[in-house]
Amino acid sequence: MREKKPERGQMSTGKMLALDLLAILLGLNVFALFHHVIPTWFPRPVEGSVLATPAAEQPGPEPESEATPSPEPEESPAPTETAAPTPTPKPVRSGVWGEKFAEQFTDGEIVETEDSYRSAHISVTVRTVEEERLVYHVAEVYVSDLKYLRCALGHDEWARSEDPVELAQRHHAVLALSGDHYFGRLEGFVIRDGVLYRESRNEDLCVLLRDGQMFTYPDEDLDPEALKAQAPWQVWSFGPRLLEDGKAREEIPSTIGRANPRAALGCVEPGHYFFVQVEGRGGYESDGMTLLQLAALFEDLGCQTAYNLDGGRTAAMIWKGERLSYPYGRPVYDLIYITDEEEETS
Repeated sequence: MREKKPERGQMSTGKMLALDLLAILLGLNVFALFHHVIPTWFPRPVEGSVLATPAAEQPGPEPESEATPSPEPEESPAPTETAAPTPTPKPVRSGVWGEKFAEQFTDGEIVETEDSYRSAHISVTVRTVEEERLVYHVAEVYVSDLKYLRCALGHDEWARSEDPVELAQRHHAVLALSGDHYFGRLEGFVIRDGVLYRESRNEDLCVLLRDGQMFTYPDEDLDPEALKAQAPWQVWSFGPRLLEDGKAREEIPSTIGRANPRAALGCVEPGHYFFVQVEGRGGYESDGMTLLQLAALFEDLGCQTAYNLDGGRTAAMIWKGERLSYPYGRPVYDLIYITDEEEETS
């Protein structure tokens, strides 16, 4: 019997099965591309990437104590003359550095001026310095606890940028400074508010530990496992570092050493920091600062460590929800900010 040929427009069963199999294989490859390959190009935080506080800093269990019998009540003493009233004690300051910097904080009320903000938790004073062909903004910061110094990612997601003013407002930042623009380069350690987002080598690092100490050091001194074991609060990767033992470095080899707009962070001691933003383009008659000038400024401020962050069109300082710096137009991937909020509210 002659085999019946398929009519025109129809397809044989074998061809249909082959096309179905090809479609399935194509779908599996697309799935693998978007779920396994592309995420490795732009790494995101993984589950469990929150760095644990070192064991030495974690509170241990309360010691058990044997129950002791309650003493039998004693007879009430005879009434005596009323003693003079005891003076009301001053309030005990909260936070790690509440007592140390007590004169910087209030008893609970918020006291604001055009260039300052003080509360029970933070103290921020901002000034703008204008010299010949140079304009820069300096913010002196005291925090009673490191939880008031935080970082924010654009749209609260990895690898997304956002207008710095909108980002600062959303996080109720009293003061905010542009960060290291971590996504402008695809390498370097990135830790934000104790969360490890990326671990790879880059140039100079800046590490803010949970006890408020800030360190800067070159990449060749990095021990990644030792760094993670310290469970830092923040790690930035841009640089270069500006000071050595509180003194301005005499030479700072860098391709970005010439005068530019700048953003930089300095530490006097735990709980006491400086944010600096230098104008260099746009609406200000300012040529910017060289790295050597920036280092000299932080030495004059009394900082022991200081670190250059991303500058140029990224440089931005936000004060009480409004831009203090010139709007250079580039959105930011991250901000370093000071807030008076106890918990994250974005």
